[in-house]
Amino acid sequence: MTDSFVEKADQNMGAIERLLKGLPLVREYNDKELRREADHRLRQLLVTELEQEKQRLYDVQKKLLRAGGLAWLDDADGAIQRLQTLIDRIKTASYGYAGLFAAVKIQEAQLDALHRFDTALAERAQEIKERIDKLEANTAERDAIGPAIEAVNDTVTELQRLFDKRSQTITTAADSE
Repeated sequence: MTDSFVEKADQNMGAIERLLKGLPLVREYNDKELRREADHRLRQLLVTELEQEKQRLYDVQKKLLRAGGLAWLDDADGAIQRLQTLIDRIKTASYGYAGLFAAVKIQEAQLDALHRFDTALAERAQEIKERIDKLEANTAERDAIGPAIEAVNDTVTELQRLFDKRSQTITTAADSE
């Protein structure tokens, strides 16, 4: 998935960009920049998917309210707020690479590790969709609503904890070099 982002960015280069890309220092910078952009696009795709799931949670919350499920309103709202916090953190996460003349350089291994981390996070985010599917399917069964909302909350919390480890990815990759 993410390799296609890099390939597309590479294909969209102009003639001057291709000429400059041939210079050693510029080539290294450009390759890292393309990878950084691919990682950014992956995170934006993840944000879009999570925002869709947040909207589904709003819809389920409305469905619960209409069905007299006032007791679960706060729990559903908590899941929505946690999901929004995760979305905001992913949206504003660092790109993992500073400019050509930056004082601190992130090496390729660190950039690769960051990209692998974000890819794994995107794969794990599918669990939120599955939990919301289950919650939506169980809105008619009063006994199943509480555990289903709790499962959504637990999954979002787990993804937040996983995201907390994102910055460690760069340090760990740097230490292994």
